[in-house]
Amino acid sequence: MSKRLVALAVTGMIAIASTCGAVDLGGHGNVGASLGGMLFTSGEDFANNNQIRLIGQVMFRYNVTQNWTAVIESGYGWNSYPDDRPDDDTLAVVVPTTFGVQYRFRSTEKIWPLVGAGFGLYALGVKDTWRSWSNGNNGTERLTWTSPGVYGRLGAEYLFTSGASINVDTLFHAIFSEEAARFPDGWGDQNTSFWQLRVGVSYYFKLPGSGGSGGEGG
Repeated sequence: MSKRLVALAVTGMIAIASTCGAVDLGGHGNVGASLGGMLFTSGEDFANNNQIRLIGQVMFRYNVTQNWTAVIESGYGWNSYPDDRPDDDTLAVVVPTTFGVQYRFRSTEKIWPLVGAGFGLYALGVKDTWRSWSNGNNGTERLTWTSPGVYGRLGAEYLFTSGASINVDTLFHAIFSEEAARFPDGWGDQNTSFWQLRVGVSYYFKLPGSGGSGGEGG
């Protein structure tokens, strides 16, 4: 029943949007949120026997022109690592805060493929349970640290003239997380990376004093 309701809602939104024309987004701001899955793909500990789990993010974008956009995002995601305990698994969490740019290509009036790239700070941590952090360095220091990283993005956005949009995209993040001097006994002694696939919704609004006349898509 729930799947039918979601399908009907999406169909209705697309039907409404099909009656609308394209929006000039130059000079507009945008706020949104996304939800998807993530998986650590490298690092001896991070990428060993891990399971895909959720990642949620919020974002702000400024559309310099119709095509070029500056993006700030932050969120929270994790992977789980099953073990022998009956009630709890080990968890590796990441809080990415990133800054980047993206470029939209015009496909139709409403569908815009996009590519993007950027850099950020990634807060990493390892938990014994949802309620407690693991300790590293022979048990003397909590396994939490923050490292720089970079990312790339590929996706598409469906624009509504009401100001709303839906986006589907995939991202790959490379994190320079090795701190072997601090955590010589695992997790913190390695670089890592993760892949994510997500669906998001957002809303465009005209900023005070902006002309709102961005360049047309190519």
